[in-house]
Amino acid sequence: MKCKMWFSLLILSGVAFLAAGCQDKAKVDLDEGQWEITTEVKMDGMPFQLPPLTHTQCITNDDLVPVAEKSDKCEVANLKVKNNTVSYDIICSEEGRKMTSHSSITYEKDTMEGSMTATMEPGNRSMSYTLAGRRVGDCPK
Repeated sequence: MKCKMWFSLLILSGVAFLAAGCQDKAKVDLDEGQWEITTEVKMDGMPFQLPPLTHTQCITNDDLVPVAEKSDKCEVANLKVKNNTVSYDIICSEEGRKMTSHSSITYEKDTMEGSMTATMEPGNRSMSYTLAGRRVGDCPK
């Protein structure tokens, strides 16, 4: 199913954020630790709502981007940190399809909120997602 493939690709898109040297060294005001992050996806023209996806991840000032899973099919561009907001673009390619997106996440100590807009080619389909997160404990050792 094409929608399922794109949803998976969107969720997997975070791998590019882990590339060394691509993150601005500015610090945000957050409590580093284990975070629970819930993502909700909306796709134009989709007759049903996709269920929210929740995952946990260790979030630190060295790794500010929530990633449900890793993928080598995506790249990050224009990663910036300003005050407590992290913004970035993601470009994913798979099987002749391409997704281009822009995301922004704002941290406030032990909570975070974010959004993303994405366009998928071919077909010029649009998708958006919102995410919310909260610190739930210390990172596993």
